[in-house]
Amino acid sequence: MVSMTWSKMTSALDCPASSPANLDSLLERASRGRIHGAADARVTIVEISDFQCPFCRQFFESTYRQLDSAYVRTGKVKLVFYAFPLPGHREAYPAAKAAMCAGVQGKFWGMHDRLFATQREWSGQDLVAPRFAGYAQALGVDMAAYRDCVDNDRVAPIILNDAMQASGAGVNGTPTFIINGSKALNGAVPFEEMKREIDAALAAPAAPATPPPAAPPAPPRP
Repeated sequence: MVSMTWSKMTSALDCPASSPANLDSLLERASRGRIHGAADARVTIVEISDFQCPFCRQFFESTYRQLDSAYVRTGKVKLVFYAFPLPGHREAYPAAKAAMCAGVQGKFWGMHDRLFATQREWSGQDLVAPRFAGYAQALGVDMAAYRDCVDNDRVAPIILNDAMQASGAGVNGTPTFIINGSKALNGAVPFEEMKREIDAALAAPAAPATPPPAAPPAPPRP
């Protein structure tokens, strides 16, 4: 259960960006890639998720597509994905890395869908990286760039930053959803419950826009 106030949690998750000159362009692209929906959407949902989590898969199967069709693609909701690989899920970090590296090339959400749709096939298996590379290739990414990103852990700062911020904000389970910084929902939330909360947020007076998630500074170059 989230222990911090919603405002503190929002500030922890939606931290302002540093000067663009201080950000590695690959990290910027990866960070932008996990944002889905119109930039000016009235409702922002921060999804804190783990690709190996069964409840996260359940949300994907039961709610995500309806949410995407009814609210994201209609410009009402912007969805922002934060990776929170849980310690007991051995393949969660490699999956998050695969998604973020695909996101560098604008394919985060395609990889997101494929990872959740096939979770039962790869969860608990050894040598998942070649399987994830096959998903990336099917999405049409530049495989040399993808392999360089994965093999050299280039998106590790984003994933670690996501996990640290979520943990620091009091999140201890996945999936967790933060709606406009004022409401938290936990677990595989049914579409009707999500719809009620979104509709209430849409009916509320407009609040000042929050900045998109910041990519963490690039690690020092050797």
